Amino acid sequence: MMTLDELKEGQQARIAKVKGRGAFRQRLIEMGFVKGQIVETLRFAPMQDPVEFRILHSEVSLRRSEAALIEIEPILQNVAPGAAAAAANALSSSENGDGYGCHKAQNNIGGTTIEVCMVGNPNAGKTSLYNALSGEFEHVANYSGVTVDAKSIGFDYKDYRLQLTDLPGTYSFSPYTPEERYVREHLLHHTPDVVLNVIDASNIERNLYLTTQLIDMDCKVVLAMNMFDELKKTGARLDSELLGQLLGMPVVPTVASRHEGLEPLAEKIAAVYN
Repeated sequence: MMTLDELKEGQQARIAKVKGRGAFRQRLIEMGFVKGQIVETLRFAPMQDPVEFRILHSEVSLRRSEAALIEIEPILQNVAPGAAAAAANALSSSENGDGYGCHKAQNNIGGTTIEVCMVGNPNAGKTSLYNALSGEFEHVANYSGVTVDAKSIGFDYKDYRLQLTDLPGTYSFSPYTPEERYVREHLLHHTPDVVLNVIDASNIERNLYLTTQLIDMDCKVVLAMNMFDELKKTGARLDSELLGQLLGMPVVPTVASRHEGLEPLAEKIAAVYN
């Protein structure tokens, strides 16, 4: 994976990942350096530092050390002759190494790795869904969390390797409790490829408050409407497709305890990633 400081004058690229931490990373995001956005190198200062870029119809200057924290995917059709091959070689090298970006390193078993973070209210069935997903598909590896009971597991689904991280249950991202602070900081600093928002289908109104905060964070989200059988027992009906259109994200009914809806859920995660 190339970084923005490697982009030549006049070349364009698509942002794959913004690294860094805290206020600095937030500043980059506020200037428009977000995943999927097109950026162009305009000119270099006489000493080659800083560098002026065009993004979102604005001109922004960054130091090369700052630009090095932004991973990019070159748009090869806009690259000058001779530079295209070099960019392609750089991409090829990163795919065979340990690069950490939008399109993760290819491996022999599961293909492209998709980083997925699970968030949701306490008692929404998040852990049950985590266990069901990792047990349903081919298991790869498990990693214990080091802070506030976060845990991660990798498993293969079709051509993908899903690295699933279960974050502590939280009602919001307001930084008042250790769980809220941990989940908020994890999403801001680690920028997962997809957020799997698990909600309790029998208590939608309360659970959707966290969902609206995810929308404000501009994350790629798949919503798992868990414990859907409890909703049906009440006689209520839910148009999950219409709800997905209103929220701007796919909504998948699941019953983790019965392993129901797991295949469609994994399929939506892969689709949203692409």
